[in-house]
Amino acid sequence: MGTFANLYRESGAEIPKEKIEEFKKRLEVLYQAGGMMELERVSLFGKTIGTIRKVAMHEYGMDFYYNYFEDDCWENAGFSIKSNHVWSGKIGWRQFHTAVVAAYVLEELYTDGTAIAMVDADPVTAYAYTGWINYLFQEKFYFKNRDPWKLFETMHKDEDDYYLERTDWREFVCEEYGVLGYFEIYAVLHGTGAAVAHIQDLTGVSEEKADEEEKQENFNFLNCAKAAQKAIEEFKETSSLTEKEAALFLVEMLRKYYEQDSMALSIGDEYSDSVLQAIMLFTAISDVPAYVFKAIAETFEIDFWELWSQFSGVARRRLSEEREGYNHIVGEITTMELFNQSPDDMICYWEPAGPIKFSEELQNWFQKIKGQFDCLMKEEVQANNPLRWIVDLMVYADEEYYRIYTFSEFFEETMENLTDKKYLALWKIYDDMLHSPELEEAGSVIFVPEGSGHEHEGLHYLGEQPRRRLITNWDIMEKDKRYNKARVMLRRYMALVANKKLRKKVFGF
Repeated sequence: MGTFANLYRESGAEIPKEKIEEFKKRLEVLYQAGGMMELERVSLFGKTIGTIRKVAMHEYGMDFYYNYFEDDCWENAGFSIKSNHVWSGKIGWRQFHTAVVAAYVLEELYTDGTAIAMVDADPVTAYAYTGWINYLFQEKFYFKNRDPWKLFETMHKDEDDYYLERTDWREFVCEEYGVLGYFEIYAVLHGTGAAVAHIQDLTGVSEEKADEEEKQENFNFLNCAKAAQKAIEEFKETSSLTEKEAALFLVEMLRKYYEQDSMALSIGDEYSDSVLQAIMLFTAISDVPAYVFKAIAETFEIDFWELWSQFSGVARRRLSEEREGYNHIVGEITTMELFNQSPDDMICYWEPAGPIKFSEELQNWFQKIKGQFDCLMKEEVQANNPLRWIVDLMVYADEEYYRIYTFSEFFEETMENLTDKKYLALWKIYDDMLHSPELEEAGSVIFVPEGSGHEHEGLHYLGEQPRRRLITNWDIMEKDKRYNKARVMLRRYMALVANKKLRKKVFGF
């Protein structure tokens, strides 16, 4: 059980070789922007502590399991250099999920051929993900699978139609092109009559109004599709061919029509009959060739896919591709919007000229901490064994507040400057915060109360019990407890001192 994601690709669909390096660089940026971190273990003085750093591309690819925004771990995910594909295990349902699915969507966009990100075997529409990718890279990507019919047709080769019927194809209807494809899918799965009624129901068009529009020769795609079907039925009644011959005759006619560059209806004397001309005309105007073939299959009682296999390679939507707005660039969506983060939660991503604008409350907090720092710089910061002291603080943060990680780069920077008073002052501020009675009380809400009477509450662990036990599983912890005042403040402080540009702005170095 669990939530899984993957990329469905038609056979032979891959990222072009000349695009792989660009894709890899962008994937690294995407994972970093999406909060993915490498969780590293450091052992010192008999104690093991965790530190985090933004994910990076290595010689093997990428491999991680922690998301900073979600503040949680899931099964490993990443990228394989060997296969040039994104991979993942269980991804949950929050920000870790969002970042991994976005990575699959990026691979989808770079893949030549039909490809789509999937979550638990359901296709992902990817509007929001594509918008975020456009935001990250200042790109102008279209929504790749804007025609659900093409995707449905490809997946039909590998999946049973009963399975495909479970997919909510309506989610792909963002523009006219999507409506046409959805209409065709519904017709193939449920019949032409059901498809017409369903579209009328979705658009709020009554049967009486639809009939009136048809009488007034309103040439919308639905009326033209119905007109093509009537012409097909008329051809069956008037043709001297056997039913199978008549069906194959129509297939060949439409194949020749779509193979030609011109949209003119004249493709040979044998197709000059007014009924055949009507079939071609209304097929062209309706722009739903799969629906027309479903109508042929129903009229002549032949399997749809048997007919379509002789035609699908040349079928295309001519009118929709030429209409303005067909190639609709997906609008940008910011990281904060997609991952539901406030600017104050984006401290480690702040850039001087970037879009992150902190609240007045957070800026006042920065000034308060700067005041503490200035006072310490006038005093003597005592630390007999600074490295042991810092390690003890990191262990204490994990035990007393749970998963308050130090950024690896700041820890390494500190070790290189252990005698520098400025760094010791930052750790002294952290020490005071960790031992603040107010924060200790706020942070205790996630733990089982100490003392007798609480032995059977909360989580129990295999092996050695931690000093403080969580009241419940972290991934289902109530949001107000998970993001209590203490944890939020401590995480923000560690992000502040790790972000060199913001640290320089606040502390001057």
